[in-house]
Amino acid sequence: MAAGSAAYRIAGEHDSAGREDEALLSYREAFELGLEDDELREALVGFGSTLRNVGELEESERVLCEGVARFPDYAPLRVFLALTCWQRGNAGGAFREVVEALFAAGAPGMERFSRSIRAYAAEL
Repeated sequence: MAAGSAAYRIAGEHDSAGREDEALLSYREAFELGLEDDELREALVGFGSTLRNVGELEESERVLCEGVARFPDYAPLRVFLALTCWQRGNAGGAFREVVEALFAAGAPGMERFSRSIRAYAAEL
């Protein structure tokens, strides 16, 4: 178990209780102390989502983009990035992230059409 695991669990409890400011502090502590990859990718989703919920859209996008760069096949990061892009008024970016999330999740039938779907998404 990584040093930041307890802080990450506390962040989740604060989030669930609607205490976003406290959650953000606990997420930051968890990152500082360190998390294993499985917890880290989930914590990045929670942190990015909470940042979005409190209106810190630029930081939310930065955090989620960094998460996608580190864990490109973890679909939840892309979905929450899509939500942030949408809220920032970037509908094309949101759609592209949802498309990539579908590929990351291995949705049946997607691979057959990957070239054309990704090309259409890139045009947005």
